[in-house]
Amino acid sequence: MDSAINFVLTLILRLVGVVMAVIAIVENALRHLLEQAGIHGQTQSAVLVVAAILVIVAALRLLGGIFGLLITVLLILMILNLLMPGFHVPMNAHA
Repeated sequence: MDSAINFVLTLILRLVGVVMAVIAIVENALRHLLEQAGIHGQTQSAVLVVAAILVIVAALRLLGGIFGLLITVLLILMILNLLMPGFHVPMNAHA
């Protein structure tokens, strides 16, 4: 049961990592464009914050179903783990 919980948590963290990587790519590209346009300081920071928020919203719209499913599976596994703490599947089990 613990390995299933760890697997689902790993999937969630990897999806979050992908979203963070996209935010970093967008930020670097936008920062470069803004510097070329002569926009610096607080204005640049404000534009970058808005861009990051837009990327997060887009990611939630695109991946919201997957995040919801993974969080639901995680909660079910955690409840099962609470109800049956000693439950585990033997490694040598053959069907």
